Amino acid sequence: MIRSKQKGFTLLELLVVITLLAVLSVGALIAYDGIGENASNVAAANNIKAADSAIRAFRVVENKYPNQWDNIANIGGESVGGAAAFRSDATNAFFGQWNFGATAAAFQQTVALALDSVGINEFQSLTTGATFAKTTAPNLAFNESAPGLLGGDPSDELEFVVEDGALSAVVYDGVAVAPYFAIVPSSSGGVTGDCQAGGQSLTQTFSGSTADENRALNLINDNLDDDGCNLVLALGFGKDAAGSTTGSSVAISTAPTYTNGAIVNPSQHYARYMALFLLGSDDNEDGNITADEINSKPTLLAVVDTEGRIIDQAIAAGYTSNNNN
Repeated sequence: MIRSKQKGFTLLELLVVITLLAVLSVGALIAYDGIGENASNVAAANNIKAADSAIRAFRVVENKYPNQWDNIANIGGESVGGAAAFRSDATNAFFGQWNFGATAAAFQQTVALALDSVGINEFQSLTTGATFAKTTAPNLAFNESAPGLLGGDPSDELEFVVEDGALSAVVYDGVAVAPYFAIVPSSSGGVTGDCQAGGQSLTQTFSGSTADENRALNLINDNLDDDGCNLVLALGFGKDAAGSTTGSSVAISTAPTYTNGAIVNPSQHYARYMALFLLGSDDNEDGNITADEINSKPTLLAVVDTEGRIIDQAIAAGYTSNNNN
């Protein structure tokens, strides 16, 4: 009697297949020697895709985005201390900040209600007075219980208090504040101040440079014109944002860390992946995004690394460093 045999995949074989598919899905299998720049770039490409996919999956299932994102601008916009102490030169060269607190109350309400409608109303933030021991991991500094606090106040939530469909307060540690938010700078003509939101400039990077028109955002998403004016918040996907998904069927267990040698070193620099949310655009082309030009529901444009690179750039960097070996 001949007995037919059925053979399935072993667990190990399935894991191998899943791993190969994950690598292929970012567009390349990059050969590399050792664990230097190539490994960092491969990891960055995979992490960009993984974070982007996880955030979008959570949005589809829960009808909202994760909350408690890291805000890498100091509450008061200062260029020293607090969050500024942890930003790398590469981060400062790509991202910038927007003085939300100086906009009119009606404009603030429009922005806050738009973000609240997709589940975003808390932002882990720091003040300029916060100082930490050198042993403190910068990524953890945005958590209230971060070890190594030497002076000032620990991180706390910057919160939009929304009650009965209206913004009642913007508070930090229970106290009303006029905060800054991290953005991707935008400029319609490469001139300082030629792109504003609520009357406040969107054109400057943290390092003080004026955006080269809107090229950075156009490269990320071609739907945004290279000479457009767009309000795009840049929010760090840190451990608190991942933690806010706990209990969901698509909970995100951890927030990945970015590394790139001395350029972004997680022992010295903030090194999370950044989610870019489009809040509004200057449709009237008058150089200022007004309340009626704020989208009713913000859109996740993309996830980038802490240098502002998209997945294509990370993959290309892997090939470049491989060819230079």
